Amino acid sequence: MLKRLINRAWLLVAFTAIAFALLTLAALPAEKKTPDPLVQETGWGQACARGMLKFYEGKVDIAVISGGELASLGPAPEVGETPDWKNLKDLDFVLVKISGADLLTALERSVKYMPRKNANLLHIQGLTVFCERTGETNKVRAATIGAKPIMPDETYRVATTKFLGEGGGAFVGLKSLELVTKEPHSLHRQIRFLFFPKGKISPPKPSYVFPATKDA
Repeated sequence: MLKRLINRAWLLVAFTAIAFALLTLAALPAEKKTPDPLVQETGWGQACARGMLKFYEGKVDIAVISGGELASLGPAPEVGETPDWKNLKDLDFVLVKISGADLLTALERSVKYMPRKNANLLHIQGLTVFCERTGETNKVRAATIGAKPIMPDETYRVATTKFLGEGGGAFVGLKSLELVTKEPHSLHRQIRFLFFPKGKISPPKPSYVFPATKDA
């Protein structure tokens, strides 16, 4: 009889411990999953592009920065957070001129592997890209600045990073690419002005538009 009571007591203790552990796990905040700038546009990436666009306000049509560069800056601030400037590296940005045809080529490289990882994925401000899925890859059907389509024979002015502006990443091999800025500017400094004193990251607005699927 005593042995049976002891066994029941141990079972009660064990069940109590398990229940407590489960309640503790349930009370823990869910781990935040930081958006990957190599996979999708992020609020932080668009904030960087918006800062460049603001700096050249009235002088450029759009602004872009690559996912690979964003990944190299350090831990990206989440939507609703203020950037931790001490833990973020800096980049230089410039103004370039590029033909519509070459700009569409860069956008094609950007969208090609979505939603898979792609260091050439461009985070954009001022531009909407209309895409279509073609098997394992994607293509650009059209792109617009405001309501105006990008025309292959026209020239566009783009605020972008020094890396892209000198023909890196999605801009590699683009023959019309012309660097306009003589001295690059600090992206870090410009974004701090944009967020002064305690601005927070806004949710990203989709720049890449795909047709709705039949399951949607």
